[in-house]
Amino acid sequence: MKQLNDFLSFLKKNRLIIYLLLGIALLLQVCSYGAKPPVATGEVAIEDVTSLPSDNSVVQIPENPTPNGNDNDFGTLMLMAIAVLGFFVAKRFGLLEKAFPRVLIFRVIHLKNKTNGNLVIKIFLLNKTDKSISFNNPSIAFFKGSQKREFVIKNIGGLNYFPLTLTPGTGQRFTIDAQKFYTNIDNLDEYKLVQMAISTTSGKTYKSIKWPTWLILRRI
Repeated sequence: MKQLNDFLSFLKKNRLIIYLLLGIALLLQVCSYGAKPPVATGEVAIEDVTSLPSDNSVVQIPENPTPNGNDNDFGTLMLMAIAVLGFFVAKRFGLLEKAFPRVLIFRVIHLKNKTNGNLVIKIFLLNKTDKSISFNNPSIAFFKGSQKREFVIKNIGGLNYFPLTLTPGTGQRFTIDAQKFYTNIDNLDEYKLVQMAISTTSGKTYKSIKWPTWLILRRI
C-alpha cells in the first residue's frame, strides 16, 4: 500500500513533465502522418483500343494497390508512453542507479594565463559512487617522445589536502600552477606533453590524456 501511495505521489509531482513528454510523442506521431506519401486510389486507367487482342495475348488488369495500414501506429504510441513512464518510475525508485552504477569523475582542464602565458591546470574530482573514496597526492608527468618525467604534487597553494576523502556526492576542485615545473627544472621545456594522474588509497589510478602544451587555447 505504501508503494502504491509513493507511486501516485510521484505521478502527481511529475505530472507536468509526463504530460509534456506524452504531448511531444503525440506530436511526433501526428507529424509522421503528414510525412507519408499519398496512397494511390486504385482507379483503372481507360485506354482506347482500336483492335481486339489476339487469342495468344494476355490482357493485364491493374490491381488495386494495398494501402499502407496504420494499425500499429496506436500501439507504437502506447509503447512510447509506457517507456517514458517507466523511465520516471525507475528513476523515482532508484532502479536506474542499480542498473547503471555511478562512477568517479576525474576532469582536467588545461589553461594559460592570459597575462604571462603560464600553464595552469584545473582538476575536478566528483565522487558519484555510493562509497567514500580516499585519494593520494596527485602527480604531473611531462613527456618527450618515449621519455617521461613525473613529479608528485605535495602541496597546492601552500596547503597539503592529501590524503583526501570524498564522501558520496561530494567533490573538490584544485588549481595547479604547472608553470613552476618548467621554471625550476632544467630542460623541461623540451617536454611538450603533460598528463595529470591521481590514485586512490585502494590502488586505482585515474589519468588524463596526454595534452600538448602548444594546443592550449583557453585563457584565464
